Amino acid sequence: MSRLARRYTRWVRFYPPGPRRAELLGTLLECAPPERARPTAREVGNLVRHGLRARLGRPKSTGVVVLATLVTLVCGLFGAAAATRVGWEFAPSLPVGAQPAALAATVFPGQQVWGGGDARLFDENVDAEWTSQYGSVDYWVRHTVQTRDVHTYARGARDRLAAAGWLIQDGAADGESVEFSATRGGLFLTYSGFYVPDRPWYDSDGVTSFELSRASAPSWLPWVAVAGGGLAAATGWLIFGWASRRSEGDLLRTGFGAVFAGLTLVVATLAVLLASGYYPPTPRPEDEAFWAMLWNLHDGLALFVLAPALAAVISAALPGRVQVAVWAALTVVMLGAASGVPTWLRGSCTPSGPPPNPSAEDAAGSNLARVFVYQDSTNEQRNLAEAAINRVWGAGASSFHHDPTSVEYRYAYCDGRRLSGDSGNRLPYFWEVAVSAPNRLPALMAEVEHLPGVAAVRLGRPYWAFT
Repeated sequence: MSRLARRYTRWVRFYPPGPRRAELLGTLLECAPPERARPTAREVGNLVRHGLRARLGRPKSTGVVVLATLVTLVCGLFGAAAATRVGWEFAPSLPVGAQPAALAATVFPGQQVWGGGDARLFDENVDAEWTSQYGSVDYWVRHTVQTRDVHTYARGARDRLAAAGWLIQDGAADGESVEFSATRGGLFLTYSGFYVPDRPWYDSDGVTSFELSRASAPSWLPWVAVAGGGLAAATGWLIFGWASRRSEGDLLRTGFGAVFAGLTLVVATLAVLLASGYYPPTPRPEDEAFWAMLWNLHDGLALFVLAPALAAVISAALPGRVQVAVWAALTVVMLGAASGVPTWLRGSCTPSGPPPNPSAEDAAGSNLARVFVYQDSTNEQRNLAEAAINRVWGAGASSFHHDPTSVEYRYAYCDGRRLSGDSGNRLPYFWEVAVSAPNRLPALMAEVEHLPGVAAVRLGRPYWAFT
């Protein structure tokens, strides 16, 4: 085969398999002048355009082209989301070791600083539902005489950061609160402080803190997104074309396939709107909203889009008998995934007291802590313990549990298994406390663990870790 023939062969592969490829190759070679060494740009454009169109079949239909184009765009978007999800795993972490300690000393000189540690890639945006933002780790101090004057202390922090090379951005000040942000070397810092005067001694009177996150995505991540999106878009077009040709001439299969494909587009549009969400007006990294949207599309929202997409392919491309078997298998898988492992199959355990803290790997990403109190603790002791929990920055809603037959007891003491016999009747009661990150545990322990009536403070594995 000549060099020109090999080059034409690559481009005629845009057409679906069949005798049409050989006919086109023969025609192109016959019409090519003797001196031609490669296809012209016009020939390449025509082969790509008409080849992709031929893969859809239905030569008299324009609707199939429109639907295929929209489906291809959706595939490209979700392919980019999947590719960037993998790409983020290779992103450099936030500073660890001496650098964050030096930064904490710059912002809070001479203070006991809590927090720090590693950060997730993305965190839930506390100002809006269904959205995410760059993962952050925060550092905070309990109020002292100096920090209670929040405006004066914030001005000092701004000056110290500026002297250390940080670019300060305008913030906001209102009454007894102040906030500003700063950037340096790919990092984004948000400082905030607020003071609530005349609070009882057992309540928090505010906090001074700063968050540290990325200022932008890695420079190579857009290339990963383009590569993943392009591959997924091409795959989507080929699968759509294959299903379209398989169902051509069968009105029932065509109708079901078109309905499910249209439903895929509707669900995908809603998923993108939910993933895009709302971002607060406070300064944030410029590219954060885009990458957060792709991040939100890779997980649960992608499954909602995948379901009607699979239904469209199955309905349009597979014969009736095969469809029945495939639908039955998918139903079994979905029911199994939804129900999980039955409780009676998980076994039981006989706990003798509060569990140990989970390993760092098991606790990664946990936003759950438990404060255990002895059964004979007094109401006053429990009230003081609950007030101490609320003093911890980043500790949210808490719920108290004392029923040994409850689901919460199973997960607190037995990793989701049953408590054997009446062993639960002798175990400490506990609060489940929502914390924004695992690094809240040392501060929670410092506030609560020494109080009378408290048995232990533990970080819990998130419930999804047991499913």
